[in-house]
Amino acid sequence: MTANLMKLVNSAFFGSRRPISSVERALAYLGLDTVAALALGHSLFQNGGSSRPGGVNLESLWQHSLRTAMAARAIALVEKLPTARVEEAFLTGMLHDIGRVVYATRSHLTPGESAGSNEDTVEQVNRHHAEVGAYLLGLWGFPSHIVAAVALHHTPIHRADSGFDLTVLINIADRLTHAHGGESPGAAELGIESGLLESLGLSNHLPQWLAALAVLDSEQDAA
Repeated sequence: MTANLMKLVNSAFFGSRRPISSVERALAYLGLDTVAALALGHSLFQNGGSSRPGGVNLESLWQHSLRTAMAARAIALVEKLPTARVEEAFLTGMLHDIGRVVYATRSHLTPGESAGSNEDTVEQVNRHHAEVGAYLLGLWGFPSHIVAAVALHHTPIHRADSGFDLTVLINIADRLTHAHGGESPGAAELGIESGLLESLGLSNHLPQWLAALAVLDSEQDAA
């Protein structure tokens, strides 16, 4: 785990100008909360690689979760949110699809099960993974606003808050990550709920978020 964390810390995603060769320097550079989020994410996804029920591939899910965490962090920085909010954004982005990991721990189809059964599992994963993940994080004692952000990361319109909260931030980061590779998409193309950005006065912020992610992409490609 330490080796993988050091590899991530030294990746272009985190923008370190000098190689970081010790855990102590990694903690000082990233902060304890970010390193803890990476450690938690690694431990949850370390059994990745193989395809699981519901079309879940833990290696792909790890990559998506890491990128969503980085997107959430980048957006939070663009919006000049407090450091604690930036760290929460990274952690929640890492955990937003944890419900899919829960489904991935289920056994493969038995010989008596049909392909239709697997299709049903895919539907269950897509429909219920957010609430399953939120329930698990609630059992683990995560703060209620992080639990809510995971539960509603596909449906931020149902959140209790009316502002630019963690739920909206994770929804946008997730949509931007899924649209990776698109050419300057608008809110509709990203799948962001109609009127959400307008209601928050953030319509003109989308180009800034896309630009921040483009910088991450270029740095990663150059690494």
